[in-house]
Amino acid sequence: MGRVQNLLNSDTKINLTEIVTQNKDVITSKLMLEVNNLDLAAKQLADHYNSGKQMKSYFIKFVKQTGDKNLFFALGDGMAVFPDGKELDISGRRYFRLAMEGISNISDQIVSRMNGDNVFIISTPVYHDRKVVGTVQKSYTLPEMYKLCSVSLFSSQGFMYIINDKGYILISSTQNEYSRESDNYFRMLYAENPEAARQLEKDIRANRPGFMETAVGGKKIFSAYTPIDQVYDWYLISSVATNAVSPNASIVIKLFYFILCVIVLICGLSMAYFLHYKNRQGEMFRKIAFVDPITGGSTYAKFTLDMQEVLGEPGDVHYSLFTFDIDNFKYINGLYGFDFGDKVLRRIYEFFAERLNKGEFIARVYSDRFIALLRDRDSRHINHLFSAELQVEEVSVYLSAGLYAIANKNESISLMLDKAKIAAQTVKGIRYKHVAVYSEEFDRRMIHDEQTKRAIESALANDEIIPFFQPKVDIKTGRLTGAEALARWRRSDGQLVPPGEFIPVCERTGLVVALDLKIFEKTLEFLAAQMKKQVRTLPVSVNFSRAHFMTANFIDKLTDRLRKYSVPPELIEVELTETDFIADKDMVGKFIEELHANGLAIAMDDFGSGYSSLNMLKDIPIDVLKIDQGFLREDTDSERQRAIFAAIAQMASKLQIKIVVEGVETLENVEMMREYGCFIAQGYYYAKPMDRAAFEKLLEVGKICPEK
Repeated sequence: MGRVQNLLNSDTKINLTEIVTQNKDVITSKLMLEVNNLDLAAKQLADHYNSGKQMKSYFIKFVKQTGDKNLFFALGDGMAVFPDGKELDISGRRYFRLAMEGISNISDQIVSRMNGDNVFIISTPVYHDRKVVGTVQKSYTLPEMYKLCSVSLFSSQGFMYIINDKGYILISSTQNEYSRESDNYFRMLYAENPEAARQLEKDIRANRPGFMETAVGGKKIFSAYTPIDQVYDWYLISSVATNAVSPNASIVIKLFYFILCVIVLICGLSMAYFLHYKNRQGEMFRKIAFVDPITGGSTYAKFTLDMQEVLGEPGDVHYSLFTFDIDNFKYINGLYGFDFGDKVLRRIYEFFAERLNKGEFIARVYSDRFIALLRDRDSRHINHLFSAELQVEEVSVYLSAGLYAIANKNESISLMLDKAKIAAQTVKGIRYKHVAVYSEEFDRRMIHDEQTKRAIESALANDEIIPFFQPKVDIKTGRLTGAEALARWRRSDGQLVPPGEFIPVCERTGLVVALDLKIFEKTLEFLAAQMKKQVRTLPVSVNFSRAHFMTANFIDKLTDRLRKYSVPPELIEVELTETDFIADKDMVGKFIEELHANGLAIAMDDFGSGYSSLNMLKDIPIDVLKIDQGFLREDTDSERQRAIFAAIAQMASKLQIKIVVEGVETLENVEMMREYGCFIAQGYYYAKPMDRAAFEKLLEVGKICPEK
């Protein structure tokens, strides 16, 4: 009986130790992501290192751009500057001293001298010429740090502590009845378990993991502990009561001893029962590790084990790794709720699982990311398996997928997944897309994008990204009616970088958000200067990417800048592309309502470049319709094209939507506009995009008379 109990305890120890190690890895990954993000901020500050006063001014500007008000910056003297301009001496803080020694670190729980709250501080060094010249910090409230570090154990029946090397509790879970309120874990443990407390202190001093059995209030507790990698002197302790691991163990043990006293045969049966119970306990642990709680299918851990086994089998079978995720899944959760989001994940898992061939399997990696191992690379099988659009209770769900043909079976599974994800990213946001297949060209493109991204970030910081203005002209009078602000990159040497070389990179890397806001602010600065000079001012349209829909407080950012420059909202048109309107009518409709409420006009750009629908004009309350230049081109079916052009112009006119025709390049284009009652033109026939100085001169003239 003692041996059986030892087996149960040993099995519990192994499984709990594995789980705490996994939890430690999860916590480390989350914390290191925060440290790495802060390190990126430190590098950006280092790129602009100068005198202390200029650095502090740049930091405040940098925080306004990022919107992260929890950052603060300090030079070597320890005088920290905060986003609101306040300063505070932090030279005595341990996190500051460690960072000045070149050690990125996370502080213990401390009391903020700014507001008295209990906070944690992540601090990283700022290097200039390979020397630490300052530090950048980010503060986290206790709930924020708990959210980063909290993990589930035994379906939330377990509890955890994060302590420092002195035993002081930094973060704790109080969801379990066996947890106690105390500021020091060693003292709390020593009250009833002095030997365990001494062993724990010894292991922590040696920086090694361990396992202990303790008693709290007469109830037995299993605990595993381990250092948290890459975090300065933090340790994770995960505990669970034995009645959560084996709730019936004590009853069964008593029953076993009673039967043992009666007959040896019953003793043997009882032993068999315990062995069966041990298997059930192991099955419970396996379920936690290998069964996805949402889809009911395999977890990523189970998938990797199965994949290693399959790839290790002899034979000449060609395998491929297939991965996909849901476009704008956060939006689905936000609009329909997390229960519906989980239903979508289950439906997607079932959809693909039903279509897999024998020997193929699928798992959910995390969130909305799925992965599958395929034996058949035939395009017919891929097309049958993959559907770019699924319907879940009348809600359309769009997917982006990538395929990596496994060339080396000994390659890291994580690396294989990364390559498949790189391929999937190339078709992200493209409607009715096919599966993208990975090639080495993706690596070269990713390196190029990263290099270009850094150059663009530097250009944004150095005001090399500027607006060029292309006039909009009334073809009846030649008078200017407005302009469109277009992003241009003028290097410090005066050379212009073609838009096609940097705008697509901005869209792929997410820099388009910063790019759009930079052009918007530069446009407001121009309009404010014109108003101050009391010269003629015309409305200017500014392009915004769909990425802004997912950005928090985007409307507030627009209105704040309008107030900053005292520019009336009627001088700004927010320009969105046709594909933005098609992407999600409900979301775009709400977005437009907020813009209208703040006095801003909305223009639909490139109408007719994609799968336009006249229904869009009645369903979405836009103010300006910009017709794509494709309607102006002569082709074999020009009569059909002209009929469509006429229908669009007529419907827009009845709906009181102003029409602007783009790409007007010839006198024939102008005559066609006159024929169908469209009188506002934008294109090379009148003027190319021009810089601010040239546009100011054109505004003084007020009209354009092109050569016939």
